[in-house]
Amino acid sequence: MRLCLSGGGSGEKSAELDKMFASAVGKSKPLLYIPIAWANKENHYSECFKWLNKALRRFGIYHIEMWAEKDLRERTEADLDRFGGVYVGGGNTFYLLKELRDSGFLPKLERLIKRNVPYYGGSAGAILCGKTIISSIFSDSNYVGLKNLEAMHLVRDYDLWCHYEPADNEKIQGFREAYSLDLIALPENTGLFVTEKEIEAIGPGSAYLPSKEMREIKPGQKF
Repeated sequence: MRLCLSGGGSGEKSAELDKMFASAVGKSKPLLYIPIAWANKENHYSECFKWLNKALRRFGIYHIEMWAEKDLRERTEADLDRFGGVYVGGGNTFYLLKELRDSGFLPKLERLIKRNVPYYGGSAGAILCGKTIISSIFSDSNYVGLKNLEAMHLVRDYDLWCHYEPADNEKIQGFREAYSLDLIALPENTGLFVTEKEIEAIGPGSAYLPSKEMREIKPGQKF
């Protein structure tokens, strides 16, 4: 398992994580891009596709194929063998999880990840890898009425809080008291590299583990 999980930044904020992901992707195969968390946004998927191509081109990724909702329902698991990595972008985490689950694609994605195919999750795509997506109630509208908030549970027993700022500390403490869940808070300039054995903070910013205080995990530090 090789997960690159972003706090939600782009450009120089995520450059170190983007570079790490690009170095892991099998470049003899295309990269699969799933932008569906951006549904109902103003620019929709075509602009997302242009943005990702531009963002990853400088790291040597030139062949990206995008799948939207129809593809997730119709493509088979064998179709996934064509890809050297998968990138799940940001947006509404509730819609993302519901659509992946309803389409039957979620277990296919989980099996792909466990076959050691590199995975990049940007914001919603990162939160999807936690134990639950409950942290999204503080940033996203659950307009799809999703009840089951259990996620892929790939980052030990942690949930993820993306776009973290110090002003979020009070909400985070309330979250921990209400749900008794462990959390990793990621600013936009921070990411995680996650394997079965360890979690590493990727800079330039630090990750944070909330307890009575915010424990800082500096770039390069593993836990």
